[in-house]
Amino acid sequence: MPSFGSSNGNSGSKAGMPTNIQPQASATKETTTMKSMDTIVQEVIRGEWGNGAERKQRLEAAGYSYEVVQGKVNRELASIKSLDEVAAEVIRGAWGNGAERKQRLEAAGYNFNQIQSLVNAKLSGGTASASSLDEVAKKVIRGEFGNGAERKQRLEAAGYDFNAVQARVNQLLK
Repeated sequence: MPSFGSSNGNSGSKAGMPTNIQPQASATKETTTMKSMDTIVQEVIRGEWGNGAERKQRLEAAGYSYEVVQGKVNRELASIKSLDEVAAEVIRGAWGNGAERKQRLEAAGYNFNQIQSLVNAKLSGGTASASSLDEVAKKVIRGEFGNGAERKQRLEAAGYDFNAVQARVNQLLK
């Protein structure tokens, strides 16, 4: 049976391990610094990790759990208020009136004119709804319509106003 005491010739060792053994650096694997989950989630939402299978492959290659990251992305997107919800809050007086309302809505990242038009339509008995725009924008953020020219083509082919959808995407990402 091997002896692990100081009689092995390595009197300066811990727990009988030789002091002359150094860990070897891996020649094939670089050390990477992991980003916080919040940082990764925001990067995914901004589209920096691609979409679909590409996103999964890139996240896993960087050492992240795709399922954990995507779950957090989905929860983050679900927590964003719809324009209908904000308009209802405006009607209830939660955002103030006049210049104060405009300032508070814009500070929160909303387009004042868009919200106010929706409020006006609701108060005049109209059936205006921004929920479908919000749903499409959230799908765009999740990557379901691709990026760039592909996104524009796919949105327009599906009958959506690309500029309106993209404006709402930009608002949600502020």
